Amino acid sequence: MATVAELLAETLLKAGVSRVYGIIGTSIVDLVDSLYDYRSRLDLVTTRHEQVAASAADAEFRVSRKLSAAAVHAGPGFLNTLISLGIAYKDRVPFILVSGGVRRRLRGTGAWLEVDQQSIAKPLAKYYGIVNSPGEALQVFAEAIRAAVEPPMGPAVIEVPEDLWKASAPVDKEVLEGIGVRSEPKGVGDEAREIAYRLAEAKKPVILATGELAYSPDFRQESLLRLAEATGAYIVVSGNGRGACPEDHLRCLGRVGFGGGSIAADRTLESSDLLLVFGYELDDITTYAYTMLPEGDVILISQDPLAEKRPAYYELYRASPSKALEEILEAAKPAASKDGWDREVGSYKREWRAMLSSAVERKTSMANPDRFFHILDGQIPRERVVSGGQGTHILYTYNHLKIYRPGGFLAATNLGAMGYALPAAIGASKAAPHAYNLCVAGDGELMMTIQDLETITREGLDVKIVLVNDDSYKVLYLRQILQKMGRVYGTLLTNPDFESLAHAFNINYVRIEKYGEEERGVEALRRRGPTLAEIKISKDDIPPLNLDYTLRMSL
Repeated sequence: MATVAELLAETLLKAGVSRVYGIIGTSIVDLVDSLYDYRSRLDLVTTRHEQVAASAADAEFRVSRKLSAAAVHAGPGFLNTLISLGIAYKDRVPFILVSGGVRRRLRGTGAWLEVDQQSIAKPLAKYYGIVNSPGEALQVFAEAIRAAVEPPMGPAVIEVPEDLWKASAPVDKEVLEGIGVRSEPKGVGDEAREIAYRLAEAKKPVILATGELAYSPDFRQESLLRLAEATGAYIVVSGNGRGACPEDHLRCLGRVGFGGGSIAADRTLESSDLLLVFGYELDDITTYAYTMLPEGDVILISQDPLAEKRPAYYELYRASPSKALEEILEAAKPAASKDGWDREVGSYKREWRAMLSSAVERKTSMANPDRFFHILDGQIPRERVVSGGQGTHILYTYNHLKIYRPGGFLAATNLGAMGYALPAAIGASKAAPHAYNLCVAGDGELMMTIQDLETITREGLDVKIVLVNDDSYKVLYLRQILQKMGRVYGTLLTNPDFESLAHAFNINYVRIEKYGEEERGVEALRRRGPTLAEIKISKDDIPPLNLDYTLRMSL
């Protein structure tokens, strides 16, 4: 026998969890008390907001492909996690959210803290389980973990009433030992030979790697590169697929689509006569609301039910992208050289490089963000994890900061939510403490989670923060300028003194506000210790992007 709280701790350990993020509350105080006895094996990281706790757990999986957990108070604590649940659900990222619940005898009475958490969470979670008695605790815990990691992956929620944590629960050793055991992924089988043949025979083959591939524990980056090299295909990635191929590789063209796609990747995908998609993210983001589609055939391999609902036409195989990749690679034969395709893609690369070079070299009235991020890319280690927020500032990171491994770039890609960058940097720093952990946020983004600078210093995390400050909600400001006849309303901001704020949290600070100061800011970001680099830019600055297609997204 064990208490329900002890049983949960043992279950998390069996699932490979090594950290629990959260905020204590009366409905989980008994859980936290039990975690005290597990503190050498389960690291409890207290954050200053539940949204931060949940997104840190999300980020830890993206970086390490290991499950993590968050624990929050019933009612208000749970409600504060909803944005994070939505981000993880949309990006298909698993983590376990443990929530307290009201005492069983008070359920349904409108008790203090009581809201219908299950109904609220249902659209945002793969699984929601309520422990109604000690005897069913282990089954609920096991089901939650299984649901989180089985495709399509996603967050799972466990609710435990406050009066159950200290109750004695039976331990079924067979169920406990089965936790964390993954089922054998399904591939495409004999179809792999046909897909490999078509890829090799295509004149303009392209592979789109998405988060469903990159976040799989079975994914091997070298397999993707070998397939591209063998068949003459070029690789483009979705936002969540960044790092599926190292972005300095000859065959890797980087991000495609709205909100950060390169001209080279966009033009290559559109020109393709065969597009092989590993994952479900041939969606409105990668295709600019389905206005940019390849000229030829599309083969898509995914286990996600959403793949059957996309309006674009493709041949769909319901299979594990990582398993299918290995099968197709094994069946692949060296293809004839595709010099014409190489020349065409080379012209797209030169066009994009020219756009970036022009942006880097331009003289600006304030700091030049393109120049800053270009210099930064060459000065920070290759082993890097970049956490980006939502806004125009994220385009600078897509354009200039290369990513080299899966989970090396974190963003709320499919929900488009602000407030993810700093929490993700906390989880990333815990998951990969020896990597260079960089958070890139706009002023609007950072102010949403600014309180957790204290978590960074208390936990001793070496997180570098680049604050791109234009004193506005810039995406909407630019839309008002470009599409609303300059009727600027509700998008201009005032901000605190970030230098004083950084020092208040015992964080190093540097300001870059003029052209020519970019090197000084980069140098500060190379020193040890948490650092906030504020780069002041014009709110009218527009980074290089595929503007024609971007404007189609708003039509």
